[in-house]
Amino acid sequence: MNNLLYLILIPLAAGIITLIIPKKIKFLKEGIALLVTAFAVIVSIRLFMQRPYTYALGKTLLLQMDSLSGFVTLFISVFGFLITFYSLGFMKDRENLNQYYGYLLMTIGGSIGAVLSNDLILFLTFWGFLGLTLYLLINLGGPNAASASKKTLIIVGGTDALMILGVAIIWYLAKTFSITKISLPLNNGLAIAAFITLAIGAFAKAGAIPFHTWIPDSSEVAPIPVVGLLPASLDKLLGIYFLARLSMNIFIVKPNSSMSIFLLSIGAVTVIAAVMMALVQNNMKRLLAYCAISQVGYMVLGIGTGNPIGIAGGIFHMLNHAIYKCCLFLSAGSVEHKKGTTKFDMLGGLS
Repeated sequence: MNNLLYLILIPLAAGIITLIIPKKIKFLKEGIALLVTAFAVIVSIRLFMQRPYTYALGKTLLLQMDSLSGFVTLFISVFGFLITFYSLGFMKDRENLNQYYGYLLMTIGGSIGAVLSNDLILFLTFWGFLGLTLYLLINLGGPNAASASKKTLIIVGGTDALMILGVAIIWYLAKTFSITKISLPLNNGLAIAAFITLAIGAFAKAGAIPFHTWIPDSSEVAPIPVVGLLPASLDKLLGIYFLARLSMNIFIVKPNSSMSIFLLSIGAVTVIAAVMMALVQNNMKRLLAYCAISQVGYMVLGIGTGNPIGIAGGIFHMLNHAIYKCCLFLSAGSVEHKKGTTKFDMLGGLS
């Protein structure tokens, strides 16, 4: 079997197995999650060193690891391993650990599948699957998480439907679903419509304004490891990765073009509005969520410039932000574990 398939199928299969493990068997689900995520890190490093790496079914190139997708895949695996390791202590006394580790592994497998997909239909399949696992993971936060998880599903699921329309338009224009064979100029209404509908999906996943509202709500109620992996890091990686692919490969966004100005406008509004919202928060997790949203604006600004240096800066900040924001959310989790709250007016005496 192709090594790219191992990276996708083993976490997905392990997630399903973890869901059906009897609850009486202690530590098995944790052991499976830790071993599988460690395996994903090792294989990702090995394949990244050997890139480009592909998998074809007949004449159809389904999966491809190039420099960008390999880079993102590697860090998805690393974040997955670190969050799993953190969860061993933080989640040990929680209920529904089978579901937690099962959904976590399936999220990692689905994320790698989305990043490595070279076929737009396959990409949409993984992308939609991730919306479902995101809903399920947020819902593990307890009764108070139901509203936030439903909002997440509506926003992410609704924008996924728009992405289907965008892919249909691309098929009409390019007569192929293969990303490596598509390079459409943004010189007509249909191409612009396809770009905008697909970009909206990336904005919703990453949390750019106006599709950001699910992130503060879910950050407040979801288990901290879920927040550290998804809204803080992994969803940012996926959303900005796809926006970069959209702007560099599927379409050609030129500097100072109408779509460049569109991206720059979204980025600027996101930076300013989210920071202003962060300033008035009394809850540490909501404050960090709005800070995370504002940083998405910088990434969109970089990609929106349409020049290589700006795009490279946006992608670099994508990784930079994922690392430090994940650490900040996990630190907030430690504070909550110690004090039982993350409200600033109720904290103190931890030094």
